[in-house]
Amino acid sequence: MILKMGEEGTWSELPEHLREEVVARVPLEYLCRFRLVCKQWHALISSTKFITTKWAEASPNRKPWLVVGPDVQYRLLAYCFFTRTWKKTSGVFLSNFLQQYTSRNARVNCGGSAAGLFLVNITDPLTASEVFTVCNPLTRTSLKLEPMSSIWCTFLTGIVGGEGPDSLVTYKVAVVGMGKGQGNPLLVEIYDSADKSWRVAGHLPGDVVIRGRGVIFCHGSFYFLTFKSGGFSIMGFNMGKGTFISESFLPEMAKFKNQTIPQLLTCGSRILVTWGILKDGGNLRGKILQEVVIWEFEKVEMDSSSSFSSSFSWKEIAKMPPSMCEDLNRNFPLHQINSLSKCVAVGDCVCFILYKVTKVMEVVVYNLSEKQWSWLPSCSLGGDNDMARQAAYATVMAFEPRPDMKVE
Repeated sequence: MILKMGEEGTWSELPEHLREEVVARVPLEYLCRFRLVCKQWHALISSTKFITTKWAEASPNRKPWLVVGPDVQYRLLAYCFFTRTWKKTSGVFLSNFLQQYTSRNARVNCGGSAAGLFLVNITDPLTASEVFTVCNPLTRTSLKLEPMSSIWCTFLTGIVGGEGPDSLVTYKVAVVGMGKGQGNPLLVEIYDSADKSWRVAGHLPGDVVIRGRGVIFCHGSFYFLTFKSGGFSIMGFNMGKGTFISESFLPEMAKFKNQTIPQLLTCGSRILVTWGILKDGGNLRGKILQEVVIWEFEKVEMDSSSSFSSSFSWKEIAKMPPSMCEDLNRNFPLHQINSLSKCVAVGDCVCFILYKVTKVMEVVVYNLSEKQWSWLPSCSLGGDNDMARQAAYATVMAFEPRPDMKVE
């Protein structure tokens, strides 16, 4: 039976479960357009129950997308693990939104993604003021959040999805930054979409030195990297209780001087850290990559305070094959090797993003489920010189498509 869009009667005669099966397999790039076909399609595609069950269970939608934003204001690169293809998308809708309330020279940074939403941090260079915007790139809807009450300079940002009253899907935005009070304390402010407001949730110890700009979320807490004379460590914050989790030093290898900056990742309930170790490659080559290692907490007991167990330890779970390290040394300059910290967890995959001088982006992947290393298909940046220049500073993130997620 061939269904035509204009044949409303034919479509309505199908059993409901078959209609859901059909819509669940519509390619993502067309899904939101299909909401305009008829009221039934609009209601179905906007249904959280359908999106989180039937649609999410369909093969093309079981894993989030890898999104690379050389310029989140205008251009995004997205990789679908099901079709194994790259797609170039436009962020121009966000640019149009920016013009509503800030200068055209505003600096735009993506602070994370969760529940189908992007968190975008907009800084006006004329006033140095920061504005947070939450947007759904599929529905092209955006919301400018109210200004924070106490933080004037942002260090860390992140967004996480949740569930509110009556099973309503919500989100929280977490920000760590310098407060306006005496001594400029390091504060945590959290925006809750259920309350539509910010609140000061806690503060950091005064001697904390933050590394990086992002946070990871796990079991109601967020975690980030810090640095002391003893080396890199992890600090956490319980968003429900408003208390900090004591620092935990990374494994001994993370204290090496010749290394890339460690990167924190989360895959479901697993907290991971990854970094590269460098070695002397001789007078002609200088420093080269020796190995890339992935570790995880071997035992993290989340008790009532969501604190780490006092008896936790680290466990090495993967090491990049020597042949792949040689490929990296042969094909990428040292400054790209040093940026191996530009990585992200997408589903059960750890993805490392690198760029060739030939305007080609490459991604090395470690699959935690299959315990295998591989390369994604190359992504050519073509003749887009602006994209090629900005690629080295790109934001990378996992994106879970949610056409049902409302920004309000």
